Amino acid sequence: MTIFAVTIFVGAIVDAGVTESRLLSNRRTKRATSERHINYMLKPTEPSGEKAGVIREQVPGLLPQVATGAEIRGFWWTGKRCFVVAGATLYELLSNMSTVVLGTLVTSTGKVDMAQGVFSLVLVDGPNGYVFALATNAFARIADPDFYGSHRVSFLDGKFQFVRPDTQQFYWSASIDNATRYDALDFASAESSSDDIVGHLVDHRELWLAGETSIEVWQPNPAADQVYSRNSGASIEVGCAARHSLQQVDNSVVWIGYDRKGQGIVWIAGGANGYTPTRISTQDIEDALANITDLSGAYAWTYQDAGQTFYVLQVPEAETTWVWDASTKKWHERAELVNGVLTRWRANAHIFAFGMHLVGDALGLIYELDPYEYTNAGDPLYREWTAPQSATPDRGRVTYESVRLDVTVGETGSAVNPMMEMCYSNNGGFTWSNWVARSTGLIGQYGKAVVWDRLGQGRDRVFKYRCSDDAKVSILGVSIKSSKGRP
Repeated sequence: MTIFAVTIFVGAIVDAGVTESRLLSNRRTKRATSERHINYMLKPTEPSGEKAGVIREQVPGLLPQVATGAEIRGFWWTGKRCFVVAGATLYELLSNMSTVVLGTLVTSTGKVDMAQGVFSLVLVDGPNGYVFALATNAFARIADPDFYGSHRVSFLDGKFQFVRPDTQQFYWSASIDNATRYDALDFASAESSSDDIVGHLVDHRELWLAGETSIEVWQPNPAADQVYSRNSGASIEVGCAARHSLQQVDNSVVWIGYDRKGQGIVWIAGGANGYTPTRISTQDIEDALANITDLSGAYAWTYQDAGQTFYVLQVPEAETTWVWDASTKKWHERAELVNGVLTRWRANAHIFAFGMHLVGDALGLIYELDPYEYTNAGDPLYREWTAPQSATPDRGRVTYESVRLDVTVGETGSAVNPMMEMCYSNNGGFTWSNWVARSTGLIGQYGKAVVWDRLGQGRDRVFKYRCSDDAKVSILGVSIKSSKGRP
């Protein structure tokens, strides 16, 4: 009998023909070889030998900071001051995590977008716009009859830009850094295609106008008779399915696409990527998005932490939250386990303020993303990794003698003896064995191996690991000792 080992260890990030994210429901086909990370993210390590390494690091937990009592609709950070809209109220969030009421909006639900000029902060909620004067704290709804509302707002070269809802038109404030005055003639139309503009943003001093089936890029024009002009070489024949999915990520622009052929691909363009969109979504994500009739309610936010930049995509009808890491080019999922069922991560907005990553939820709670917090505000932080299939080249029967998991051990929260559980499937994930738990080590017990042995026989076996204890349990690698089994 020949003994051999199948080893997945700290090494280079390799696709190996698998995708990084999947849904267990609403999938058109079952991909038995799909690797899945739930509340684990791939974390590059410093180069060692010939290859850079990667570990499966658990995502930060949630540390409660503020309770506002209403849905968190948007954040803004000026560099010195933090603003948050909760329900119909605009607050200033102070460094001691207390709040000060600054004004009241007409609406109380839905996303609020913000942009900052030199003297003022502008907010839009769709039908309405508001101006907050940074020097005087005066807050007022925009009353000019030539203001038509907008779902997004941007600031470029001294003027605020808006999109007139359900039209091809975008317009701008009439005078430099003054969002209270408008002129009915200060507008332009994105007319290279016949679609309406869905949303917009500014990236690298260019105005991206995302339509239903196309995207145009405009730029400031020094000519006195034309404030902005279209970049004829930057027309993108992919539109945007969800205005709030359009976000800046790692010096580029990312969005959920839509065109006349279909929807549901996540694209990146701009910056070093040029104006040709590149697909970054996986087949599993696209299958899930294809099952959702209306994607317009999807939204995204981005953040950078410890050298990694993340695009966090929330789709209300989805089972989990998808997160794309711009550094590894990989996806993972963030989710919460509620009564045995995976649900989307509660975070729906983000800001980096006072040296903290803050997120808000639909209940009006604001949390800090804390890598040393191993729960979601006291709720279990469920972590799961479905590893790639383990198989011999001839796909023969294999006797699995042991599995050794290398994890961070001895670092715990409140759990005295945290556990890691393992199960496996011999039929591509249709059915699974019972979960078997092993201790990852008591407090201070740093050298303990997490081992399962005498695991029977199978072909194309898939192993799955999970942990929900209040402890740091990141996965450094796994070694599988196996041998040729009976035919």
